[in-house]
This record gives sequence, structure tokens and C-alpha cells, in this order.
Amino acid sequence: MLKRKSAIGIQLWAVPLALSAMLSGCGQPAQLRVHDSILTLSPVDTNPSVMYFTALGGLNDTKLLKVSSPSAIRMEIHSSGKDPETGMMTMEPLSEVPVPKKGRAEFKQGGKHVMVWGVNLRARKLGEMETEFLFADGTRILVKVPVREQDGSIPDEKKALS
Repeated sequence: MLKRKSAIGIQLWAVPLALSAMLSGCGQPAQLRVHDSILTLSPVDTNPSVMYFTALGGLNDTKLLKVSSPSAIRMEIHSSGKDPETGMMTMEPLSEVPVPKKGRAEFKQGGKHVMVWGVNLRARKLGEMETEFLFADGTRILVKVPVREQDGSIPDEKKALS
């Protein structure tokens, strides 16, 4: 009888551990999203500004096709790097960027980025720009992207294009 109580005691003690282990594996499923976004304004307003962010993949592979905003005249996805032969920096437009399932596509200095022309007065005053990210699977994600001067300060709306 003593052995039986021990066995039951062990089983009862193991149940909370087993439940805890099962629940810890029940996280949110991977979801396509955009985070850590920032738009850094060019010091010369007629030159393009640059946007960086990270696209995190969902349950399926997809591609980022377009980034747009009503607060900008034009936005283009670009990639920059070094020409292996000349060592010169190069930049080229991209028509799409793969976002692997449960993976990431990073847009950062020296790599992929979005060039942004003509950031308007409203985005400068608000210090953010509503931006739409369009993916090949039909997903559209709206993000309020912070808008900053190159030194990280709040934008000066006085120098915005009308």
C-alpha cells in the first residue's frame, strides 16, 4: 500500500509539470508583421529620405511587393551593397523581397531599405507617417512609422515641401 501511495504521489506531482510543459509550447502562431520601423529624413528636403524596418514572416513564405504612404510622393524598395570588383557602393531598386515563413527580412543601413521622396508637412508635424506594406499573399499591413531627423530629433515641419 505504501508503494501505491508513492506512485500516486509521483503521478499527481507530474501532472502540473506536464501541463506546464504543454502550455509553454502553445505560443501564438507565427504572424506576418512589420516592426522596428523608422523613417529618417534627408537633411536636404529635395533628396530622398530612408526607411528601415523588419518584416517578420508568418506561417507561409511570401514576398514584400510594395511600400506606400499618402504622406510621401514616391517610395521605392532598394538594396545597397558593394561591387566585388570595384569596391564601390551600389544601389538598385527591387521589385520584391522574400519574407520566409517564421523568418525575417531586415531593412537596415547598408542593405535593403525604402527610399522615400517628398515627405509631407502632416507627417513631419505628427512625427509619424502611416505606411502600407503590401505582400504577395494579399496581406496589407498599416504601420505608423516614426519620422525623425538624422540626429533622432523630432522633424522640423518648416522645411517640408508643400
